[in-house]
Amino acid sequence: MSLRAFDPLHVVAAHLAVLVAVLHLALGVTNWVTYLAGGIVIPPDVRWPLFVLSGVAIVAGVVAAIAGADRRPLYAAGVGLMVVYVVGYFAWHVGGHRPLLFVGPGTHHHGSTFEYLLAHVFAGPVEFLALASETALAGLLGYLYYHDR
Repeated sequence: MSLRAFDPLHVVAAHLAVLVAVLHLALGVTNWVTYLAGGIVIPPDVRWPLFVLSGVAIVAGVVAAIAGADRRPLYAAGVGLMVVYVVGYFAWHVGGHRPLLFVGPGTHHHGSTFEYLLAHVFAGPVEFLALASETALAGLLGYLYYHDR
């Protein structure tokens, strides 16, 4: 399939997908390698291997879309993964930063949950970029899913 067959929305979606994949691969690999250097293959914080696997899955989805695969299932999977990223980010923080997601000892915040979550949206440039990119990609993939028939 020629890249000219993709309209600008597809190109923007592909770029957002690659951005989200790079963010998650960079965080996942960097943190997982720290554990691997200490001889720990499966880290106690399972986010890092999950970030690596999901980042690779995003890249595979982009490659499959460019190669001519049926895009609707890819759009649906992408929307689902973006929802997992965004909801998971906030759930992980509200849940007390538990290394096994919802299992194990955690910490708790004090004060308003809304203020706490809003503070985490702007916790840093990477966090904000990731949340904004994931949200935009979920919306764009949802639009493409609906309109690509």
